[in-house]
Amino acid sequence: MISTADALQIVLENSGQPEVIQVPLNQAVGYVLADDVHSDIDMPPFNRSAMDGFAISGEGHRYELLEEIAAGNPDTITLKQGFAAPIMTGAPVPEGADRIVIVENSRVEESVLYLDEVPDPGANICWRGEDIKGGHMVLEHGTRLACQHLGLAASAGRGFLSVFSRPRIALVTTGTEVIPPTWIPSPGTVRNANMPLMNAQLSLGGFPVDLSIHSADDPESLKATFEQLMKCVDVLIIAGGVSKGTRDFVPSVLESLKVELHIRTVAQKPGKPLLFGNDPDGRPVFGLPGNPVSVMVSIEEYVLPLLRKRAGCKGYHKRIYHGEITFDYRKKPGRLHFLRVIAYREGNSWKLHHPESSGSGDLMSTVNVNALALAGEDVVRLISGAILSFHFFYSTAGELSFA
Repeated sequence: MISTADALQIVLENSGQPEVIQVPLNQAVGYVLADDVHSDIDMPPFNRSAMDGFAISGEGHRYELLEEIAAGNPDTITLKQGFAAPIMTGAPVPEGADRIVIVENSRVEESVLYLDEVPDPGANICWRGEDIKGGHMVLEHGTRLACQHLGLAASAGRGFLSVFSRPRIALVTTGTEVIPPTWIPSPGTVRNANMPLMNAQLSLGGFPVDLSIHSADDPESLKATFEQLMKCVDVLIIAGGVSKGTRDFVPSVLESLKVELHIRTVAQKPGKPLLFGNDPDGRPVFGLPGNPVSVMVSIEEYVLPLLRKRAGCKGYHKRIYHGEITFDYRKKPGRLHFLRVIAYREGNSWKLHHPESSGSGDLMSTVNVNALALAGEDVVRLISGAILSFHFFYSTAGELSFA
């Protein structure tokens, strides 16, 4: 049995390499940028008006009006002292103008502009290159692309971007006793909570699932399923059948397919039986415990970090915070406990509340939690007021979860 830190290191060291692909700009959101993006022009590319108003030169209080300057109009005029030109937001500032008077601060009578107060030089003008100079880097490789990044890339002249491909993912739930969610359970059967749970958790993490399959606890069925999936995806994730019961066939089936298992058990609760390995082509394979809370914790602690590294993300280690617990807790030494908690701010510090739970199958205890607190291997007793390390779930705190 290995430590959680060693387990994560093994997972990340065997994550595989991301592939660089080209995608159209309007399809690039959520991908990770594989190269730097530099602007090919100054931004803005010309001196432009930031407001609807009048372009003027100097500090007079009376101006003769010329023709209006509209946005998108390439024709320019030269503005001399004593003259003003109506100008629209985004229109090029005419040569000779040194400030823009907004409409609300002006008065026009018979084609003459009158000002009670003259704005300072440069007022309401966006100067050429004041946002970005041509050749300047606007986006750095490793950036996970959001909407504002795509707007910047468009402004920098890009129609396509080099990005790291998202890993193709297959999920398999196992168990002869597991039935679809809409069926009424008979004695000895349970509804499949793991499949929608995993699909949602991975999708919210930015990794939509490509294939989802359920298999009975039968070695031949499992082997055929795993063998087929490993031919068409990059990462295989299996839930259930990984312990040492007489019907837990997943480890032996994976070994029959020449999967090298680097991890079999981890010193943690929940989720002690945890398989991780690589198939002969280097493809990562996870075998997660079947209890839903164990699945949630395993995906958060190991699967999402691997997927983020495989997708080119710069941050794939959990960002650690510290908070004061509001509960007492006892445990046996030897395993790190992931405590599902509600993390909330009180003044300038974090407080951690631990809902009551009946075990790793109790999904009700996770309904309002947003984080996992870490009770270390050597911890035996915790008293309310103690400080614990914790980190957020990706689904509740987004990029705050990773550093």
